[in-house]
Amino acid sequence: MTFIVASIVERSVSGVSRSSKKAFSLGADLVEVRLDLMEIDRIDTDFMARIRMAVKGPAIATLRSYKEGGASRLTKAARRKALKAILRAGFEYIDLELESDADLLKEIKKTRTRPEIIASSHFTRPVKAREAETRLRRACKAGDIGKVAMPCEDAGQALMLSAISMKFSMNGERFTLIGMGEQGRMTRVCVRQMGSSMVYCCMPGKPAAPGQLDLRTQLSLYRRDKVVLGLIGHPVSHSVSQPMQEAALARSGLIGAYLHLDVPPKNLDREILERFRSLGFKGLNVTIPHKKNVHSLCDRLGPSALATGAVNTVRFEASRIYGENTDVIGLTRMIEGKIRISPDDSALIVGAGGAARSAAYVLSHLGADVTVAARSLKKAKDVASMVDGHALPLPLEGKCHSYDIVVNCTPMGTKSSGGRIPIPARVFKKGTILFDLVYNPPMTKSMKIAISREAKAVNGLDMLVHQGAQSFRIWTSKEPDVRAMSRAAKGALR
Repeated sequence: MTFIVASIVERSVSGVSRSSKKAFSLGADLVEVRLDLMEIDRIDTDFMARIRMAVKGPAIATLRSYKEGGASRLTKAARRKALKAILRAGFEYIDLELESDADLLKEIKKTRTRPEIIASSHFTRPVKAREAETRLRRACKAGDIGKVAMPCEDAGQALMLSAISMKFSMNGERFTLIGMGEQGRMTRVCVRQMGSSMVYCCMPGKPAAPGQLDLRTQLSLYRRDKVVLGLIGHPVSHSVSQPMQEAALARSGLIGAYLHLDVPPKNLDREILERFRSLGFKGLNVTIPHKKNVHSLCDRLGPSALATGAVNTVRFEASRIYGENTDVIGLTRMIEGKIRISPDDSALIVGAGGAARSAAYVLSHLGADVTVAARSLKKAKDVASMVDGHALPLPLEGKCHSYDIVVNCTPMGTKSSGGRIPIPARVFKKGTILFDLVYNPPMTKSMKIAISREAKAVNGLDMLVHQGAQSFRIWTSKEPDVRAMSRAAKGALR
């Protein structure tokens, strides 16, 4: 069983009383009183007992040191004196730090009448699996419950922590292993599968640590029937898929979460996909640069994935991984009603990744004469060969002619991406239509250039929404509220 712990970050005793009362009324099993964040004149047994009495339920006392990411700057001697007072105040649990409180941990571990000890340690940077596992093993040995937290810079590090957690859980250890930050949030969403003894969450708007979920959300995600979804790519910080898909979940009456998962290309293999499955993920979206690689990792492929050689949607089945390419329907819906394509129309696709393969397939199917341009001429030829098209290297130098349709399938122009704009002004003419698959920002530099040449320009938001809606159907077999998804995506871009 995993205890749901609400961290209380109040300055006063009365604030602790109000917040803890609310936490228990919402369903928390325990509250953690962050004593280092309170305005306390003195740390003695009487005052600590007063704080304990203000909490109407079982509580953890935590005096987090500055060294371990907290606010307490007590000297070693003053800290030891304060912790001794806290030990006598009646808290059910006390958090002692593996390094700072090593002597006290040894002294009280064998004492019969005492609170349960959480031996904690906080890494300031990501570490390798062996170091994280060794630290957790030391913490479990030093206390009744071992607790280790580590900042996660990518999803691979969170998956590493989850693998360690499952190992410790199988061995019957009492522990909690936490990934900090946005990329570590998976360790909070999937805590039931990981087997942690505790999961820490916060009161609404009052996080005690980066990446904490609020109490209501954490409680809802402890259900066995939750739907866990995610987006794997590198990078993913620009994406608005999370609010869009969570709106679809809510409108369909499903409890769940959608996570943005930064997976560097070198880390993505079949084992990584299997780890997502073991953590209870229902499915994944796939974005740059993984679409072609994931295609080779699936057991079964849908018709659009087979036709394009790329996968942007994964569904985890009982014993197989199913892949499909919903970019095809997203692109088709994006183009519908905006242009009538004939065999006389020329189309330029910029890029040679998974999205470019989908664009080539759709435009060729609609009748356009397709040219693919990419930094790697070999990759451009590979995509063009799917549709008997033409290939050009980037940058487009010399006398390249204008096109009726231009599709930017590169991430260039994405918010914070920087880099050179891949589409020169001369490819646009009056009446050309640019479909820029970038949607964040809503108006890209390429779109501005196109408009200045009397061309039309459309960003990729419609494609995002419609491909996301089709992914949702594949994962849940439910019809999503597409309008709600669009509103959520647009709201996230404001």
